[in-house]
Amino acid sequence: MTPAILITGAGARLGKALALRFAREGHDIALHYNTSDTGAYQVASAIEAMGRKATLHQADLSDSKACTALIAQAHDAFPNLTGLINSASVFERDTLDTMDVDFLRNQMSINAEAPLFLGQAFWQTIDTSGWIINLLDAKVFQTTPEFFSYTLSKLALVQVTEMLAMACAPKVRVNGIAPGLVLRSGNQTDADFERVHDLNPLKHGPTEQEICDMALTLARSNATSGQIIAVDGGRHFYSPSHAQNT
Repeated sequence: MTPAILITGAGARLGKALALRFAREGHDIALHYNTSDTGAYQVASAIEAMGRKATLHQADLSDSKACTALIAQAHDAFPNLTGLINSASVFERDTLDTMDVDFLRNQMSINAEAPLFLGQAFWQTIDTSGWIINLLDAKVFQTTPEFFSYTLSKLALVQVTEMLAMACAPKVRVNGIAPGLVLRSGNQTDADFERVHDLNPLKHGPTEQEICDMALTLARSNATSGQIIAVDGGRHFYSPSHAQNT
């Protein structure tokens, strides 16, 4: 039977890359999106052109009930659902001066709470053993007060990942990938992008395909759970003073 997985945030950026790669590796894909509907439809068409199946599922992951419903929809579409990749994320800048409670709660709800409730529902719903991969950020290994709320939410996701791994065993394995800077974000220039990569010990950051490679490795590693792996060109070796504004 063809394996099937659910990928959140699959209409853009790393979620899109992961969906296409896992489809090429023989998986059917349940594609979640919130507002990136055009991208999600394009990904679905590309997957179907490979001879794989793709279904589309819109949900606002800031709503915990929507998270539970999303797992049910994906399982209904693919009763052989065995994998979940939590790629959807909110990445917005604030500092201690500018942060407020609504901003913080939005970052927390999507970046930490949604993977928790999706993981809970996935564990409760699937019919066989399975796996979960959470996308974090290399910032969790060398924190700075830049992107204050976002960084707090990803630090929370570290604990979500580790605690889910313990609670979901032996049925479901749970791991995390902490990417360095992979794609340009916001108004970042080419020069800024290259400057940040030049700070890495390896003098470069990861590509989308290298993130996908690690995801495939973790999906296939039946003896690995509770691990968070940095794929970041060595970014996590640097002290906060080296990493300012990165």
